[in-house]
Amino acid sequence: MKSNTNGTTRRSLGYENTSQIFLNKKYDYNKQYCSIYLARLQEMEVLLMERVSSKWGDKYPIGKLHKLSDENTEKCVVIGTLFKDQKLKPSILKQLTEPSVIVNTIHFTDGSDKLFIEDEIQRFELLGSIDLKYVVTGISCALLGTSMGKGKFMVNDYLFPGYRNQVERPIFNDSAFVIFLSGIDFIHHEHYMPNLQLLSCWISGMLGDVDIVSKVTRIIIAGNSIKSSSEKHNPEISIITRRTESTETIEAVASFDKFLSQLCQLVDIDLMPGENDPSNHILPQREMHHCMFPLSTIFKSLHCVTNPYSFSLDGLKILGTSGQPVRDIMRYSEITESIDAMESCFKWSHLAPTAPDTLGCFPCYDKDPFIIEECPHVFFSGNQKEFSTKMILGEEGQKVRLISIPEFSKTFEAAILDLKSLECSRIVFDKS
Repeated sequence: MKSNTNGTTRRSLGYENTSQIFLNKKYDYNKQYCSIYLARLQEMEVLLMERVSSKWGDKYPIGKLHKLSDENTEKCVVIGTLFKDQKLKPSILKQLTEPSVIVNTIHFTDGSDKLFIEDEIQRFELLGSIDLKYVVTGISCALLGTSMGKGKFMVNDYLFPGYRNQVERPIFNDSAFVIFLSGIDFIHHEHYMPNLQLLSCWISGMLGDVDIVSKVTRIIIAGNSIKSSSEKHNPEISIITRRTESTETIEAVASFDKFLSQLCQLVDIDLMPGENDPSNHILPQREMHHCMFPLSTIFKSLHCVTNPYSFSLDGLKILGTSGQPVRDIMRYSEITESIDAMESCFKWSHLAPTAPDTLGCFPCYDKDPFIIEECPHVFFSGNQKEFSTKMILGEEGQKVRLISIPEFSKTFEAAILDLKSLECSRIVFDKS
C-alpha cells in the first residue's frame, strides 16, 4: 500500500515484468537482415500449417514457391512472407546520393504498389483477392491459389496466423485502475505545466475522487517523455553523423526527473522509452538508464522498462509499445486508424511486421521477439493522435482490450483502465 497526501491508502497488486524476450544481449551484426525474415517464417509456418489444415483440410497440396513451374496450373497452398514494393518508400541510398531531396510525406502508398510473396528462395507477384491496401511488408501468410507462370500467383483465398492462445482472465472482486500516458514531451512542458500539476494533484487525491484515485495501482508512461519529435537538422549533414544531445534535452531530462519523483511518492511508475527519448533508437528499446533520474530512482516505485513492454498484474496480462510499429503500419498501408492497425497486429500475430524493412530493429536471427507468443488481455500503443479503445474478439473466444494512447502534450489526456471490467475511458487534465 502507498499513502497519499490526504492520508488514504492505495491498493497494490501482484506485479511481474515478463519482458525478458526484449532483453536479448547477443546480437550479431555480421549477417544480412534477411535472416530475420527466415526466422520469422520458420516459426510462423508451424502456426499457418495448423490453420491451413483447419480451414482447407487436405484438399489442396502445400507447395514451395520455387517448385511451382510455369506449366503447373494445379490449385495449391503456399506459405511465405509478404513483400510490398512501393516506389514512394524512402530509400537510404537516395538520401546518401541526393541529400537535397527531402521526404515531405508521411504516407507512402500509391496506385503503382505491388504485392509479392517470398520464401527462402523464390518470390512471386500476387494477383487476385488479397487487397494490398491493408497489408504491409513482413506479414507471414498462407495463400490458396494457382501459379499463372512468369512469376505470378493468382490468389483465391488467404489466411494469417491469427490470435494466439489466451489464458483465462483473472477475476477482480473490486475495481483497480491503471493509468496510461504518453508523449509528455518535457522539452516544451513550460507551455502546459499547469496540466501536469493537475495530473500530479489528482493522483495525490488532493482534488477529490478518492474512491477512484486510491484504486489507481500503476501509471504506464509509454514513451516520448522527453521530446515528441526529432530535432531538425541540416539535410547537407551526413545522415550517419553522430549527434550529441542538446542542452535543451539535458535540461528537459532534469525537469522530468523532478516531476517523476513527485509521482513516484504516490504510485508505481513504469517508464518506457520512446522513439525520441535518450535510449537506443531501434527496437526493442532498452530501459532508459536510471542514472538520468537521480531524484526518482531512490524510490522503488520507479521501474524503467523496455519498449515493447509486457507485464502482468495479479495474472492479467498486458502488452504494449510506445507506438512506432502502429504508426509505421499506417504509413505503409491505407489503414488510417491506430486502433485498426492494432487489431491487425493480432490477425498477423506480430507486434512489428514492418521491422526491419522500414522500422529499425536489432538483428535477431534465431528467434523473432516481436511474434505474439501469447494473447494478452490488454494491448496498448502510445503516442497516437487521439484516444481510442476497442474490445476485439478472436476466433476461439480470445478477448483483448485495445487502447490507443494520445500524446499528452497535445491533448492533455490519459487513458484509465478498470482491471475488473476492462472498461477504458479517457481522462482530461485541462485547466483552461
